[in-house]
Amino acid sequence: MTSGAEFGTIGGRRRHVFLMLWCALSVFYLINTTINAISQTTELTRMRVHFDPIQPYVSEYSSAVFTIALVPFVAWMLKLARPGHALRGWLRFLAVHMPATGVYCLVHVGGFWSLRKLVFLTFGGHYAGKLDLDLAYEYPKDLRGYAFVLALTWAAGQFAQMWKRADAAKAGRLGPVLDIYDGGSRLIRAPVTDIVATRSAGNYVEFHLADGRKPLMRTTLAGVEEQLKPHGFLRTHRSWLVNPLRVRGMTAAGSGDWTIELESGVEALLSRRFPQALSALRSSELVV
Repeated sequence: MTSGAEFGTIGGRRRHVFLMLWCALSVFYLINTTINAISQTTELTRMRVHFDPIQPYVSEYSSAVFTIALVPFVAWMLKLARPGHALRGWLRFLAVHMPATGVYCLVHVGGFWSLRKLVFLTFGGHYAGKLDLDLAYEYPKDLRGYAFVLALTWAAGQFAQMWKRADAAKAGRLGPVLDIYDGGSRLIRAPVTDIVATRSAGNYVEFHLADGRKPLMRTTLAGVEEQLKPHGFLRTHRSWLVNPLRVRGMTAAGSGDWTIELESGVEALLSRRFPQALSALRSSELVV
């Protein structure tokens, strides 16, 4: 599809930035968890305390698993109530997020407590932690953890808005763009003015871009023509659609047909069956 206003949507940018943040937080928590587990093991060994070797790792990783899993919950709560610009907005923000910290702590502690019980039971051990004591001990830490993720998620949203504004400015400079799904797995947002020509290639359309790239998209030339015709593109052959701004010359090929010389060394066909295209190119000052 073509667009003269923007690249993607702010919602898409937010999702993209959030996924990057979630991945970064996951890596951070897992690295921190590993370091903590190794440190605990080292300290207990130095103190010559008898302990189950898996205990530090089970304790740390079970907590990390649910901390990572709760990141989308914090982001969802931020979507419900963002920081306000007035007292009323801040009161609503606190009214939503303070109870949310309690839910966060209950799910986090209940989750890792159950997971620890299950792991120790599986390996024939016993987890001695008390759920009520764990809740009292963990809530202050979970409050800080919730605030940490909340602040990062808010900052990520601000970054997404900045990214969106930059995209909009870029789109304004480049003009309309065409989304080309190269091979169906890679998206190329090509400025329409950078498309030299398109050629039918079986069930695909091959795009010739000004930088020499030739992405293939599974579509029909008629469908592409419908999108590009309003931007001045000409159908010169049943298999070719050309950008007149990129035409550099024409050579007669006999029987009323022509070969069109385009930028980047591209040569397209001009069939006598498309006299309107020939007339447009001959009568215009676009061919240099």
